[in-house]
Amino acid sequence: MKSLRVLLIVAASATLLVSTVGAAYASPTLVEPVISTVSTSLPASNSYHRATTCNNEMLQSGTYSHGLTVTGTCTIPDGAQVTIKGPVTVQPKATLNAITTSTVHIIGNVNVLRGALLELGCSVQLTQPGQGGTPPECPNGVSDTTVHGNITGFGALTMRLYGLNNVRGNITILGGGQTVTGPNASSCEEHPGALNLPIKDSTVDGNITVVGWHGCWMGVFRIAQHGSTVLLNNKTADSDSMEIATNTIRGNLICYGNNTAPQVGDSHGTPNVVSGKVLGQCKRLS
Repeated sequence: MKSLRVLLIVAASATLLVSTVGAAYASPTLVEPVISTVSTSLPASNSYHRATTCNNEMLQSGTYSHGLTVTGTCTIPDGAQVTIKGPVTVQPKATLNAITTSTVHIIGNVNVLRGALLELGCSVQLTQPGQGGTPPECPNGVSDTTVHGNITGFGALTMRLYGLNNVRGNITILGGGQTVTGPNASSCEEHPGALNLPIKDSTVDGNITVVGWHGCWMGVFRIAQHGSTVLLNNKTADSDSMEIATNTIRGNLICYGNNTAPQVGDSHGTPNVVSGKVLGQCKRLS
């Protein structure tokens, strides 16, 4: 808990830095993430509504009006049409897998707790034509998934966010991951099951903040963003990691204390278009 408090202080400092650096665009005022818990001792009453719990199962099509709590591995299957009204909480070491041909609308915040995994949007495979030349499920890499709230990781193992149609709030990752070591650490991205943190091909109305995450690889690509991107004190093992390219950022791009240093790498991406300030390690990336 002490380490999480330190990260919260650092994240708050990053928010202050964003607000004072004099961006050309003022980020929207957004609701801070609140973790919603459900008490099992509540009396039976119409005044109380329990979130749906998904534990080692498929979440079927439908509208879930009181939020979702993930306690094991929860998969939203191909073809599902899911609307969740209320917070989504991925409990410690649980997994929410929604990188499928599903349509997901979340009206509320998404909170990913210690050691948990969130997968949301499109996979690379879904951007390719199907069998017999059928159109790709995610044309241009963009899914039908929307989040009308914040996505926040509190010590999460990782998040894999691909092709989100719209995130109406912030994406914030505080700590988490695992330190990657060993003789193949510098090329770990090439190995199956690599611990990666991709944020790609999405529209984000708020800020993207990643503070103190450890893993193999991370990158921010092709984001259309109204707020700022802040990367602080992250540590990745792969020498081609921390790739930040082809983003359009109406706020600031701020990078300090990251190892590996932010770069374009082998992505063949283009310089970032930033309306605000570009500071620290990211100065050469726009």
